[in-house]
This record gives sequence, C-alpha cells and structure tokens, in this order.
Amino acid sequence: MSTPPSPASAASESILTGSLQHEGDHGLAQMQTMSVSRVGDGKIYFCSDLHLGDGSHADVFLAKDSHFLAFLDEVEREAQVLCILGDALDFEQAWYFSRIIRAHPEVIRRLTRLTDKVRVVYLVGNHDPDIVLFRDILHWELCTKIIVDGHILAVHGYEFDSYVGQRFEETSTLAKLFHLYERIFRTWIRLPLREHYTLSNRVAHYIFYWVTRFSRFQRWLGKKLGRPQWGEYLHDVCRFWARGVWGDPMGITMPAIDALQKLPGIDTIICGHSHIPGVVPTEHGTYVNTGSWSFGNSQYGIWDGHEFQLHDWIARRRLRDENYRYIFAGQTERSFEDWFRDQYLGYMRFRCGEEALRAGVRPRPFGIAPKPLSFEADPILLETGTSEPVPSPNSAQQVGAGGPSIPSDDHHNTPPSSEDS
Repeated sequence: MSTPPSPASAASESILTGSLQHEGDHGLAQMQTMSVSRVGDGKIYFCSDLHLGDGSHADVFLAKDSHFLAFLDEVEREAQVLCILGDALDFEQAWYFSRIIRAHPEVIRRLTRLTDKVRVVYLVGNHDPDIVLFRDILHWELCTKIIVDGHILAVHGYEFDSYVGQRFEETSTLAKLFHLYERIFRTWIRLPLREHYTLSNRVAHYIFYWVTRFSRFQRWLGKKLGRPQWGEYLHDVCRFWARGVWGDPMGITMPAIDALQKLPGIDTIICGHSHIPGVVPTEHGTYVNTGSWSFGNSQYGIWDGHEFQLHDWIARRRLRDENYRYIFAGQTERSFEDWFRDQYLGYMRFRCGEEALRAGVRPRPFGIAPKPLSFEADPILLETGTSEPVPSPNSAQQVGAGGPSIPSDDHHNTPPSSEDS
C-alpha cells in the first residue's frame, strides 16, 4: 500500500501541474502563468507582503507611505518590470478596498499610474484574492505564477504552507477575527512574542500550550478507539504555531527547497508569505524570500540577469541567508511544548519577552521611531534596532517578522539607491 503524499509534497506536485488554486476560486482559475523576461541590461524588481490596510492601529504597514513612494521612484527609473508577489492589499485586515484607498491614497494612485512606464505584474496571495474584482481599476497584470527569464519561478508562497495552503477559506476567516480583535482592543496577538509582548499575546500563548496538550491527548484517544483522524486538525494548528515560535513562520522553507528538485528547468524559487527575507543557495538551486513591508520591514529584490540581490530600503542594507541558518540547523522542528517549557517563567511571563523588556524593547503601537537609526554593522539587523548576530529565534527574532524601528518620514534623508544598499 503506497503512502499518501504529505501536504507539502502535494503542494510541490500542484505547482508542477499548475492545479493549485484557492478554495472558493475567487475567479483565480481563469488566471494564467505570466512570463517575464528582461530586455538587454534591464532589471526586474520584486516586493511582496506590503499588507496595506485601513490605516488603523492594526494596519501593519505602519504609515510607511513616503518610504514606499520613494522606492517606487527608483522602480520607475531603473526597472523594466515590477513583480509584486502578493498580499500588497490586505483585505482580511481592512475588509473593504475603499478603506485601503482612504488610508493609502497616494500609494494606490502611484501603483496604478506606474503601469504607464513600467510593466507591473501582480501575483495573488492569500490575503488579497478579492483583488480580481478590481483588476480593471488597478491596471496590473494578475496571475498566480510568474516565470522569470525561463528558469525562475515566482509564487506567493502559501502553496508550500501545509496549513494555510490546505485551508484557505478557513484561515482567511480566522485572520479577519484576529485583525478585528487587534483593531478593537488596540493590541497585538501575533509572532514573535518577543516583539509583541502584550498581555493578550501572553495569554494566547499560555492558552495555546494547553491546546497542544489537549491535541496530544485527542490523538492518543483516537488511536485507541480506531479513529486516527481525531485530533489531526488541532495537530496541524499546533505544528503551524510551533514553527512560528521557533523561527520558521508558515514552514515554507524546506518544502520550497524540496520543490526545486522536482521542477525541471527551474533553478530559483522566489516567494513571499513568511515575511522572512533571505537569499539561500542550496545544492538544488536558490531559494529567495522577498520579506515584507510590514511593521519595520521594507525589503525588495532585484534580478539583473546574473544575480538576485535582496535589500532593505529603510535600513540600507543587503540581506543574504542570515535568517535561515538556524532552520538548517534543525531548530524549527521542535514542538510548541518544548518552546513553552524553555520560555515560560510563570504568572504570564515569558523569558524572551522579559529579556526584551530589560533591553528596552516594547510592543510598538505604531512602530515609528523619533529619529533615524544608524545602520553600519554588517550582521543582520535585529528587531530591537541593534546589530547583533542572531543567536536563536527566542533571544532575538530575524528581520521579517517585525523588523527594525522605522525612521520617521520627517527625519529620513535621501532614499537609498540599489547601489547604496
């Protein structure tokens, strides 16, 4: 009897056959794979996961409009094509497109007018399937996959997510509820806990520990009663959360690298989704994650035909594989219970959060720093705004899940060009 493929393996096969699509469709089945090629010495720019929301406390774009507009100035000067790899518009947070337009009018206006000078290809993510309703307004070329120069595959990344990718509609509803809670109570319930050390988040992590224990009991009972499917859903949720607390949100890294072995003619896969930026060379090809523009992040990529470079616009630094070294060391395969036993100090206190408080890190309601930061050190920039090497995902989280504090627009000097970054 053959063993059924794992969800991650099934996702890889779906990408090969082009059969993967959202539950509920949203009209995405009619979309085609876009082919993008450079002409001469032209450059292709990439970004993803802007998460433009309604402008409220829960809008994780955090009013970086002027920074992104400066980035678009460079795109207009330098790029032949801009590929947006999904989740630029966060319908799950804002609920209505009109709210996004009211909160970020100039960004939306520039992105639509950019198509007069630069080809803009938009790859649909898991937070923005309703974008198909506004394709005639936005003037972007919409698709679900992009083939770049014949040998690079770009997808959003949820395709490799064994939880979100398999339960698209369900996770969308849950995300809307979490965003609604954050908006109403002006707090955060999300990872990493170190950067979002709110009472609500601490209680959520504490409750989730007991959820994981109940899941383990439910699976044990199911096996005893001949119902092995019992507890599988909760088990998937627990694995999803565990990967996040150990530093591999969404768990897409290894499935994406595995897909490189199965895709003939593809030597590079580019994703967003996890918000963990990096360019990771492997024996089968290169895995690239374009990071995000959420919280303090502002990552973008450039393909010049020879090399893929990844930069942070505000931090003015180039990113490589710093955020992925602990994943290959096997750190992210441990359970949530392992993490909880290591981190919980009692009375709703967690080691990572208490250490962050002593270091001066506080949950950021808006994430805007009063003055520009200095970025001179070579190691990866941590979310605290310091430049220490990343020892582990518990003591300091990588750029991508929260990012450095943002210099305010009033104090920001000339935006960096790709040569400066």
